[in-house]
Order: sequence, then structure tokens, then C-alpha cells
Amino acid sequence: MSRQSGFSLLTLLLTAAALLAGLSFILVGAGPSVQGQVSAQKAAQLVAQAQLITHRLSKCATDYPGGDNGTPLHRAYPRDANPGPLAAAALVCPGSNQNLWSGVDGVYAPAAIAGFEAWTYSNGNPAVITITTLQPDAYAAAVAAAAQRLGGAAAATTINVAGDTLTVKVIE
Repeated sequence: MSRQSGFSLLTLLLTAAALLAGLSFILVGAGPSVQGQVSAQKAAQLVAQAQLITHRLSKCATDYPGGDNGTPLHRAYPRDANPGPLAAAALVCPGSNQNLWSGVDGVYAPAAIAGFEAWTYSNGNPAVITITTLQPDAYAAAVAAAAQRLGGAAAATTINVAGDTLTVKVIE
């Protein structure tokens, strides 16, 4: 009796099935982890941009304390659309009459975050910046994580999350 050497068709099919099962497990198992990574990345972008915008607003007011925005609220801070919010990218420092993001000092408006509207600013009581996600099902966790991180980062900053919107207090 002679033996056949090499792989049989059954061995080849079993190997292919095992590889397919392993690949399926890896791809299905990676789904939630990828979603978590995207959420963490969006939260980090929200935190960084909120801190940059609030810093620029505070810098305007401290560099030009005599600035007058023509409103009774936070005179050294930029005015809003009066009434209503104004795009953060369009803010003008009342003390210098320059856009906060003109690039004169090497700082430009932050790039839009995919899946979110642009940041807005309202010079109310308190003055706030706000951003809203266009995909609440996908990014609600990122908004909540950003709010939590910002809340712990600065005691003077109050964070509110209303559904899919992140609101950050700039000044009382």
C-alpha cells in the first residue's frame, strides 16, 4: 500500500475555514475598538480646540483691556452677531480691530472637525463657545468625554452637554 504525500482536499478546506473564522473574529472584535478610538480622537480634538479658542478670547481681553465691543457685556471680548452666536472663525478683537485668527502672530482658526458644525461664540452672560455634532449617534460619547475632560482641566470653566452640543463657558 502506498501513501499519498501532500495536502488532501479536506485539509485544504479545513484550513481555509479556520482562516476565515479567525479573520471574522478579528474584524468583528475590532469594530468596537475602532469606534472607541474614533470617539477618543474626536474628544481630544474638541478639547484642544475649545482650549485654543478660549485662550485666544482671553488673550484678546488681557492684551487689550480697554477694548470696547459696543455692548454692555464683556466689553474687552469680541461681540457676537447681536443677537445670536457668531462663527468663532469670524471673531474680531475689539482692542485691535483684527480677526483673532488673522495669522499675524502665527495662529489661525482651528480646522473644522469632521462630523461637527463650526464653533460659535455668544457674548452673553456668561460668554460661551458652542459646537454641535451633525452625527449624534456616532459622536455623543465624544461630546460627553470632551465635557468631562474640560471640566476637570480648569476649575473656572463650566461645561454643559445638552444632547449633541458641547458648550464651554469663556467668562462669567
